[in-house]
Amino acid sequence: MASSLRGLLAVAPELLLACAAIGVLVTARLWRRRAVVGGVTVAAFAAAGAALAALPAGSYDLFNGLLLRTPWIALMQGGLLAVMALVTLLTLGTAALHDDLPELFGLLLLSGVGLLLLTGAQSLIMVYVALELISLTSYLLTGFLRREAISAEAGLKYFLYGTLATGMLLYGVSWIYGATGTLDLPTLTIHLAGGAHPNRALVVVGALLLTVGLGFKVGLVPFHHWAPDAYEGAPTPIAAFISTGPKLAGFAVLLRLFWLAFAGLTATWASTLELLAILTMTLGNVAALRQTNVKRLLAYSSIAQAGYIVIGVVAASPSGALAVTYYTLAYVLMNLAAFACVIAVANATGGRDDLGAYAGLAQTHPVLAAGFALALLSLAGIPPLAGFLAKFWIFAAALDSGRVLLAVAAAVNTVIAVFYYALLLKQMYLSPPPPMAIPQGLSPQGTVPFAVTPLPLRVALGAALAGIVLLGLWPTPLLTAVLATLPTP
Repeated sequence: MASSLRGLLAVAPELLLACAAIGVLVTARLWRRRAVVGGVTVAAFAAAGAALAALPAGSYDLFNGLLLRTPWIALMQGGLLAVMALVTLLTLGTAALHDDLPELFGLLLLSGVGLLLLTGAQSLIMVYVALELISLTSYLLTGFLRREAISAEAGLKYFLYGTLATGMLLYGVSWIYGATGTLDLPTLTIHLAGGAHPNRALVVVGALLLTVGLGFKVGLVPFHHWAPDAYEGAPTPIAAFISTGPKLAGFAVLLRLFWLAFAGLTATWASTLELLAILTMTLGNVAALRQTNVKRLLAYSSIAQAGYIVIGVVAASPSGALAVTYYTLAYVLMNLAAFACVIAVANATGGRDDLGAYAGLAQTHPVLAAGFALALLSLAGIPPLAGFLAKFWIFAAALDSGRVLLAVAAAVNTVIAVFYYALLLKQMYLSPPPPMAIPQGLSPQGTVPFAVTPLPLRVALGAALAGIVLLGLWPTPLLTAVLATLPTP
């Protein structure tokens, strides 16, 4: 009885989010103000975070080994809950979502449940179940603006690519189960120790198929084709969500799966992931150079960032695990800040997200331009912001593991990325604003004032920017927490 109660308390964050999601969806037609249901959603994520923080220190093996909660997993889950709360605030601050849309918040809560489950998955079957929960809600959220053709098309493309990726992942799970007789990650670690398993070739095939499923979720090349269309067609706060939450959870499970469960096969899978990392960085950055739509530009930027993060997984070392953890947590803040600025500009320009909408932003809205500049500079890896330290740890992990070619490729791609981030900065600071964008009092009479940024959007942007600056100037608390909780093979 005591152990059952302890188990229920250990899954309190997931239970809270699930109950809140069901409550919001069941009573959806009763809500008349999205501010109310949005506030309930933020409160649910905050309550889940409090429940997570209140758990006694230690490891929890839940539901007969299906789930695991360790201090490191709890750290990543805390980051996920913060991401989901910020995404909810972005949704509340988006003018295009002017209707009562309580179902959207219910789907966000369900996605939060899936993200927590994926991060703590201790069995390949739980990895599949959690991925499906995340994927199904993401498809619906991407195509949520069903009256807009571009949103419906984005949701359909995301669904079709996702279905194929899921099939590949399940096929990989079947190969691994057939070869080892288990889906439990700790048992796989024991079976594959030393790399001398009698069915080693079958396990390698299964691991490669798993890479397809997880690579789709984090946006690795060549499993990335859905991302630009999904980012462009989805409501902007949902684009912010699919670029951050699934990536954070996906890399958490990718690290545990390859560095821990498949540690005995490192020599085989590391070379494959190294190639994928180089392709992902290069294609993402080169394709971003040609974009004129800012959401598509950020989509390719997100793909490139995934390539950098994979380097830490390839390193297969404590320094690599540290780099992956720090980079993913810094990345979600950078991307959320960038998308918050995209939402603010869209609010003011009637939904525009082309580069021309950012012309002269430093003159029309200097604070917003400065915030966007901070996010872009951090994504580019400019010191002293969080993105610089994230890339530093990634490069260090690559060099420590002897992956010199990978480090050189990452350095070259970092230089390429500066060009398209600089293009946005040039638009904001050097291009003249369009005549109707200059606020009253700062320009000729008769112009239209820049829209006031809603409070939830300002809170989300301020929190993300504060995180970027703090993690860059004072990373010690996070690094200390990560080093104290890192999983070990």
